[in-house]
Parts: sequence; C-alpha cells; structure tokens
Amino acid sequence: MLNNEADPERIPGGTVHRIISLLQGSLFQLKVEIEEVEIEHIGILVHRAMSMQHRSFHTPEHIFDLADPADPHSTLAAIFHDTVYCQVDGGFHEEIEEILNPYILIDNCTISIREKIPETERAFYGTAFVFGFKPGQVLSPFGGLNEFLSALLMNTLLEGKVEDIDLLIATAGIEMTIPFRSADKAGRHPGDLLELRLRKTSKKLNLGLSDKQLHQAVVSAVILSNRDVHNFADEDPGRFLDNTWKLLPETNPELLFHGLYSIRSYSNALMKMEGFLTTLKSETVFQQFAGYPEQTEYDDLIRKTTSNLMIAGGYLGIKMVSAGILKAVSELSGGDAPMSLFMGDINPEDDWSRLTSHLPEIPACTDERKNVLYRLIKDGRSSSSNFDLQNSPLSLFIYCSLNDEQQKSCIEVSRAYIRGELLPDIYLESIPGRIVEPIALAASVMVFTRRKRLREIAETYRQAGG
Repeated sequence: MLNNEADPERIPGGTVHRIISLLQGSLFQLKVEIEEVEIEHIGILVHRAMSMQHRSFHTPEHIFDLADPADPHSTLAAIFHDTVYCQVDGGFHEEIEEILNPYILIDNCTISIREKIPETERAFYGTAFVFGFKPGQVLSPFGGLNEFLSALLMNTLLEGKVEDIDLLIATAGIEMTIPFRSADKAGRHPGDLLELRLRKTSKKLNLGLSDKQLHQAVVSAVILSNRDVHNFADEDPGRFLDNTWKLLPETNPELLFHGLYSIRSYSNALMKMEGFLTTLKSETVFQQFAGYPEQTEYDDLIRKTTSNLMIAGGYLGIKMVSAGILKAVSELSGGDAPMSLFMGDINPEDDWSRLTSHLPEIPACTDERKNVLYRLIKDGRSSSSNFDLQNSPLSLFIYCSLNDEQQKSCIEVSRAYIRGELLPDIYLESIPGRIVEPIALAASVMVFTRRKRLREIAETYRQAGG
C-alpha cells in the first residue's frame, strides 16, 4: 500500500530513488491502490529506459526539470514522456518492446500501429484518440511517434490501477510535448486541437469530463510543454548552447566515442544542427492556449527564443566553417581522419599538442564586435562536454579574421561543401587564403604523417591570398 512519507527532495540515494518517489507521490495524490513493489518496478523501468547508451540530454535527470510534485497528472506525464525515444535509442528497451508489441509493427526503421486491435483494448484506444492516431497508421519520428508510444506505455502499465480520467489528463500532457508545431490551415493551435480530441475521447470512453476539466487539462499540458522547452528562452545564451551540445551526440551517436569520431562526422553533426536552428520558427517552440501564458509573457518567451536561435545559429555557423576547413584540408592531404588527429586531444598534456597552439596570434576584434557571439566563442559555453572543447580557439581565429559579410559568405559555402555540393579544393578557394594557409600549416605540425602535403596546401593558399 502507499504512504506519503516520501519526499523526492529528501529521499536518500540517487536518481532512481527520486523517480520512484515522484511516482509514488503522484499515485498517492490520485488515491491509487497499488503495491509499493510494483511502483518500484515501474520506476526502475523508466530509469533504465532513459539511461540507454546514446542518451545525453533526454536522461532520467530531465524528469526533475519537468515534474511538479503538486500536480500529479503533470508529474506522471513528466515521468513517462521520454521513456521511448526510438531514433536515439536505436529501438526499444527489451521490456518496453514486449509491452508495446501487441500494438505496433516494426519493419526495419518503420514503425506502424497494427491493423486489428480489439475494441476492448481501452488503454490503446484512449491513447490513440488523444493523439488522433488510428490502427494501421505509420508513425513519424517527428510527428509524435515517441510521445505516443511513451503515453501508451504509461497507460498500459497503469490501466486498471489509475482512474481512466486521470490517465487521460496525463496523456494530454505527454501529447503536448510533441515539439515545434504550428497552427493548422484553419488557424487552430495544438492546444485547441488537443481540447477537441480530449472532448471526443471523453465521449467515446464515457468519461464525462466537464468543460472546466477539459480546459484545465489542456492548460496543464501547455504548462508542461513549455517547461519542456524552457531552455530556448534562457536569459543566458551559453546555457541554451549547453543543451544544444547535449543533443548533438543523441542525434549523432558517433560523437559519443571520444577521440574516435571523424572530422566528417563532426562536420555533418554541426551542419544538421545549424540547419535546424536557423530554420526553426520561434512561434512553434512555445505554446499558448486560452490566454495562457498571458500575452506579455508569451511575447517575452518568443523574443528570447528568437535571440537565442540567432546567436546559436551564428555560433554553429562559425564552428561549421572551422570544421569545413579541417574537413577539406584532411580530404586533400590523405582522406578523412579522426578529429583528434588534427586538433589534438580535448585535454592534452601540454599546449604543444593542440592545433590551435600553432596558429598565429588571433587578430584583435574591434569593440563593436565584442558582442555575445564573440564572448561565447572566446570564453566558451556555460559547461564543458566530453566530445568538444568548451571554448573555440580555432573558431575565434576565424571569427576575428573575417568581417560580417565574409562570415556570412563562408558559412553559406561551408554548408554547401559539407552537404557534398562542392569539391574540397573548390571550397577552399572560396575561403580567404589568409585563413586556410595558417590552419594547414598548424595541421602540418600535428599530423606529421601528412606534413609534406599539408605544407603544399598551405603554400597554395598563401599564394592565393585574400
């Protein structure tokens, strides 16, 4: 049986204990009769699912950023909302796959809902109705696949223990965490559409939710959804970039292997993230429903998000130029190679073992250019990562060697080159020689097996000038 002695902030032990305590507290508030050993089992399953090898942002600790112990429905949604993350995990945790198997078909990389699911499967249909999904539907990784299966896992595990109304409200919270959605052609926003589906679901399952309950369910879901993306509106762009760097290894697992990932892999990772952030529309990040958040607060969130996206795009763009030049120089001198071969280790024994130690003195930037972007490149993001330097001395050398117009041109051509639209020599001809030459010379010190060819490249672009 449950008791309310556990306080997640005072529980001894580690992350798994805090998850179990949060789950226990939310179920206690909902007056659920369930054995503590079963709560333990569910908490451990959630912890294992969110501790899969390739996760670096959507980890168990992420739960505590979202959970509101005063709101049991929101807490349940927070606990379960990232338990499934197919494209990052490379599939499913074994026990989760067994639970979900009656409802889905997996064909290579395609996941779809089974065609024939008995009408008695109330947990499935309750979940599907809220998400607007149906049997036979192919699930999109960017259209709710992970959120739907996470909610289905929650409802399957808790069906018959938690009241259907409570599960419906928690499911609405998970649905609302599907990110980056805009209004439909009729001008209806995700919150408006969710309210319509909740109303239909309540009728189909004879749950009898009042208008007030439906309204509050969507408001709570929007609160949770906005909390999930709160970092986009962080006052400190460095903290926003921290989360961006945590996401890079999730979407590019090769970066997890410190010292082994290639220049090409790193270049591709930067290009994809830069492309995503520079095309993301601020108004799709945070949601608003029925006056929540209030317009002034919502406008402030959008303003901060727009600023952070612009700064992050510029930061990633300069990093992409650095990676593009290294990629081209490596390909022309002998082929793709581990990033560490050219750049050195992240924490070398001495400065001599870093490429950036062999560059000329960084040009002085004018006072007008000592802005937020300059400080981020020079001083670094708010925290370090295990696959990349916290600050960016090579990027700083490039940033301070170019004016604004040249930066824009170099970012555009680097994007095209990394996408495979240009040959390496043609690409380097588009970069000022005063940048390419010293980087190639510095690389010739680091990569002594390619020294002759790297010095030839340096000489070519010294003569090109620019």
